[in-house]
Amino acid sequence: MGSDTIDLLVLVIVLIIIITVFIRIAIKIRKYGGSMTTTMFAATFEFLNKDKRNAVKEIVELKAGKKMWEGSLDKPKDK
Repeated sequence: MGSDTIDLLVLVIVLIIIITVFIRIAIKIRKYGGSMTTTMFAATFEFLNKDKRNAVKEIVELKAGKKMWEGSLDKPKDK
């Protein structure tokens, strides 16, 4: 085998390794949430009514990993 063939073979192997690494990173990002949902909600937030905005806020907080308490202490209680 000539040196050109070996150089080409090494280049192909390196490219396959690089592509594999990028694919694994992309899969890992998508598997654990990513930012697509948050970006989509942020882009359309101004067009939503009050109820939908509250729902979007809860979804974003859940995606961010915040704990949600059922009886939130910061909400005033009705008498």
